[in-house]
Amino acid sequence: MSDDPAAEPAPREKQPPIINAPLIVIVMTLALLGLHAAYEFASFSDRTAITYDFALAPERFWAPAGSPKVYPDALSGLLTLASSALLHADWFHVIVNSMMLLALGAPVARALGGGIRGASLFMLLFVGSVIGGSAFYLSMTDVASPYAVGASGGTSGLFAAVFLLDHHGGKHALWSRHFLGITLAFALANALLVVAGPSLMGAFIAWEAHAGGYLAGALLMALMPIRGRDWAGS
Repeated sequence: MSDDPAAEPAPREKQPPIINAPLIVIVMTLALLGLHAAYEFASFSDRTAITYDFALAPERFWAPAGSPKVYPDALSGLLTLASSALLHADWFHVIVNSMMLLALGAPVARALGGGIRGASLFMLLFVGSVIGGSAFYLSMTDVASPYAVGASGGTSGLFAAVFLLDHHGGKHALWSRHFLGITLAFALANALLVVAGPSLMGAFIAWEAHAGGYLAGALLMALMPIRGRDWAGS
């Protein structure tokens, strides 16, 4: 072997974790963007129908029996607890949620492992957080509340999940000082969004969906098995 350092091959530069994200995270991110593109190119009548049927609609959930707004069956109403995550108000909304999914989802997916099992756990965590956020939103609203769309409940759940992970192949306890501090910071950030969101982004912020998604994500991640290795170094 040569003693000349110039003769030795240069070490491979490690790709940034987000760029090298697991396949399930990339697929879900592209799905959000692709579905919004399809929604934007649809006709006005089609967009109206899609929003009416698949957005989270308190006026339909809490409509009295016999109202024309009542869902045709229970399954149609329950489906919107998850399908609302596939709709977004505008490009800014979907891009922000897609970036959060990519950034937060990558380390969480690595911690849960690869293959079908890991992808299934990741989907369970994300969809469970979306449903948790939707359920909490409905529990805090009435028939006069706005329709809610977006994957923010899911990304809020990923936020909780990624900060439950430590750098030694394990997880922090839900009641640890570290996680309680993160939870307080998350709550303060959402309070700021509620106040500043309408003027900055021209839309109301469904803090209830964020809070419910965060709590659901934290509980699900606390129960899920993770790989016994340093997920941040994957």
